[in-house]
Amino acid sequence: MRSAASRAGLASRVKVLLMAGVLAGCETISAGAGFGGGVASGRGLPEALDLGASADGEACRASRRIDVQLAGLGAQYDVFCGAWRRPAGIIQVYPQESAASLEGFLDGCVRGRSVTGGVADGDGILSDQLTCPGKSSGALFRDVAVRDEGNGLVTAGRGLPALLPVLRRGVAGLAGKEAPVELSMSEVEGLPGVVALQDQEVLRRRGHKRNASFRFALAADDFARAVSIQDGLFGGDPERRADIALDLALNLSGQGRFAEAETLLDDTDAALATLNIAWLRDKLTNYRAVHLLNKGDLRDAQALAESPFSAETTGAVAAFDDFVDDGQITVISPREAEFVNQRRGSEVPPLYSDTELEPNIRATILRAHRAYILASLLDLRGREGGAEALAEAARRVAAAPPGSAPWLQALIGEKQALATLKEGRAGAAVSSLSSILADWRRREPRSLLTAQLLTSLGRALKADGREVDALASYREAFDLFSSVEGSFGVAPDRAGEYLSLLVTRADGGANGPATIDFINAFEDVVEPRAAVAMAQAAARLSSDTAAVEIRVLQDTERALAEAQKTLQEEAGSADPERLAALRKAVDEAEDALHVAEDAARRAQPKYMQLVNKGATATDLVDAVRPGEAFVAFTATRSGGFGYAVFNGKVRPFKSELTSADAAKLVRRVRLTLRSRRGGTVPFAVGQAHELFLGVFGPVHEEMKASGVETLIFSPRGSLGSMPPAALVAGVPGGDGGLRSRDYRQVDFLGRHYAFISSPSAGSFVATRRAERAAATGGLTVFGPAQPPRATDPWINRYAERMVAQGRPERCGRIFAGQEALQAELTPLAPRVAQNFRRRTISGAAFTEQSVLQDPEIANQQVLVFVTHGFFGDGFCITEPSLLTSLGSEGDALLSATEILDMNISADLVFLAACDTARAAEGAQGLAALFDGAQLDGLVRSFIYAGARAVLATHWVADDKAADELTTRFFAQARSAPMHEALKQAQGKLMDAEATAHPYYWAPYVVIGDATHTLGG
Repeated sequence: MRSAASRAGLASRVKVLLMAGVLAGCETISAGAGFGGGVASGRGLPEALDLGASADGEACRASRRIDVQLAGLGAQYDVFCGAWRRPAGIIQVYPQESAASLEGFLDGCVRGRSVTGGVADGDGILSDQLTCPGKSSGALFRDVAVRDEGNGLVTAGRGLPALLPVLRRGVAGLAGKEAPVELSMSEVEGLPGVVALQDQEVLRRRGHKRNASFRFALAADDFARAVSIQDGLFGGDPERRADIALDLALNLSGQGRFAEAETLLDDTDAALATLNIAWLRDKLTNYRAVHLLNKGDLRDAQALAESPFSAETTGAVAAFDDFVDDGQITVISPREAEFVNQRRGSEVPPLYSDTELEPNIRATILRAHRAYILASLLDLRGREGGAEALAEAARRVAAAPPGSAPWLQALIGEKQALATLKEGRAGAAVSSLSSILADWRRREPRSLLTAQLLTSLGRALKADGREVDALASYREAFDLFSSVEGSFGVAPDRAGEYLSLLVTRADGGANGPATIDFINAFEDVVEPRAAVAMAQAAARLSSDTAAVEIRVLQDTERALAEAQKTLQEEAGSADPERLAALRKAVDEAEDALHVAEDAARRAQPKYMQLVNKGATATDLVDAVRPGEAFVAFTATRSGGFGYAVFNGKVRPFKSELTSADAAKLVRRVRLTLRSRRGGTVPFAVGQAHELFLGVFGPVHEEMKASGVETLIFSPRGSLGSMPPAALVAGVPGGDGGLRSRDYRQVDFLGRHYAFISSPSAGSFVATRRAERAAATGGLTVFGPAQPPRATDPWINRYAERMVAQGRPERCGRIFAGQEALQAELTPLAPRVAQNFRRRTISGAAFTEQSVLQDPEIANQQVLVFVTHGFFGDGFCITEPSLLTSLGSEGDALLSATEILDMNISADLVFLAACDTARAAEGAQGLAALFDGAQLDGLVRSFIYAGARAVLATHWVADDKAADELTTRFFAQARSAPMHEALKQAQGKLMDAEATAHPYYWAPYVVIGDATHTLGG
């Protein structure tokens, strides 16, 4: 049963549907324009009709299909009776001049023959009964059909025999021969089956609109629910299901969920092998090309983009070209006007969808789409031909009826304008972008595509010397980026131009208002998800009166996300009862969330401010203590930008380090932070110094002169996978011992500062505001675990667990051949943390159940996990996880979700021997080394669960060096703050020739509130 909130929401959704023609930018159909001037008081065709009782005595209603647009501006109604979930009949309406279009609808229908096959009397008038082959009833019955005309319209109805009186009333009413009984919004809501039909179409439309606004996760949820409805209500329409499934696949790809997207694309590919639908095959090719582009496989993506179309699509494009030449394509339907959308950025192609779109228009948009993909790929790869491919895309979109592909048209225009700007014609680029933006604003004034166009316009205005106008354009864009539903902020490359303008005006902090603008803009740059988790945890822990309510709210938010994810994963289920149960679970989770939100607001009115607002300059100045500095930095295509807060001031700065250069340097340095047979790889001192100059160079000397000793660092992008302590402040004179690989003379930044990592300014401020009592328990070591085995019995046992959890049997072999995982890890040495009350749970006793059910874990001061960590492959290992022993139940993986459900109060969680500090954008395999934003995954989960700080490792360090460093760290942390204890321990290894290479001492990073000791 739907809640009142759900019913109100549906009513609002129905209203949205009725406005679709206006939103799509199409002309409305006025009275007397071929759609029945007198029908429904001159307001055009009604949306729904009360048709009275059928011959069976069931109440029947008709609902207009907004997703079906017939030739000649015709319309279709679905007829529902009683509790039917599927339409028992259909009514179609055409202008008089398009009456011939009814021939297909009434195909096989014969006048004067009864349902039982006997001859019936008739007087030859148009409203006589017709009998037809069973469409609605299959082989059980013949269909009954009726026709009528009047008021410039021709109408026909067809359906089950019991619908004859209903269909007569419907066609007569629509033809103006008797007054139609329109239904109110509340009555429409109660139509059997109509709710599901409308929900599916609303979800699909909303998914497209959210894609156009780059709200990919929200759009993916919409498409997954649409697939669910499709399977439950239209299980016999595999074409429509495949079409929606492709939309969902590309949304998953757009979120970086590549394995899930790949699976869905493969499943659709297999389905199309039997369907033999050419246009869907061509669409699949386009979507695979975009998916490969998202993954960074540009060469393979280009090969797909250059592949030929099917003969059917090629013929449809040729037919469309002929229609255009003959001037026959002059109108576009509201449904057609909304079928194109866009994923992100000017480089990445749009999406589109409609199984019922006019084939020739669909084919030409498919062709335009692929040309745009090819243009994007050629530009990204620095190849010739991009301009020609873009010109073809523009030509084909321009030839389509106005409004048929607005998203794609806007993006093509933007890309062409930026090419003009690159040629030095800034004024022409401004004019073109202004026109594109004005047209798009009329459709979507508040979307992320609007924001994107505004940033491009700002870039052109700056080049044209109109700095004030450029600032205004950027400011409006950033306001949209920070306020539109589903936005996570601004991509660094989009932010660069604006930050460049602001940093100049800020004048090193001398211009106060410009400095504030710079910080606000910088904090809109996309941040790791860990920032939100840390802010939420700090707010929960700092609340004296609402800790329980806030935790309940956060848990219900997560429960809703999990319910939606489960619905998405099982959207293809053939079990309608299972689908109904999943939908019910989502509805119940939504209701629980509303209740929890109300309770949290009543208990702590400032909670939403604590978790949502960014940090102001005043907040930062107040939070930074004497001897500390907070430094935030991001690299963009326009250079590096950052700000430092220390000694009561804010210092914005810029460097020449671009995002491309930063990624190359980080990759080069990371390659030398590993061991090989016979020793370590020579460290890339020069590249580490270049990174230092780009990130800290503009403010380093000033911070040192001000007595800064602790540096809280908040990086964005690839710099998150580079421990800042390993950067080089100064290259030693001569060879400085480098030829002999003696790194003791290298001026590592770790000698200057004690580092704390923080995902964002907001989370740093929230953490500093949190106060709580320290944990009173001791130290628990989990691990090492019994490693997975490569034996058949173990693999078969594990495969059974995987299958029981709904994963493929092949997932049972994920650890096979992983020699590094099957080797025993070195336990935490007994002398490490020997001053703590220590207990160890290892070997077969270390399972996911032993952690989750440990009665003492909630009060332990320190938790140590000596095991491997995985981000996961998105398929077998579906989320960040820690490897445990395989117990009597479970999958030997302590997942991030399970960690989130833990209730801990540890001052420190130490994730040892695993690559746990980095995010997994573009990761391959089980335990890949990642570039991209750090502080995600397992770190985020532990902080949310209640940990004050997390000590994580960027790579698996040498056992002997790791024992020495951690022993010193825990000994020092009894009396010194954790971040200072880490610096002192690292310094000892730096001073020894055998361990001065950063491979030995630099993998450790402490995250969160590390300014406390671990003293008893």
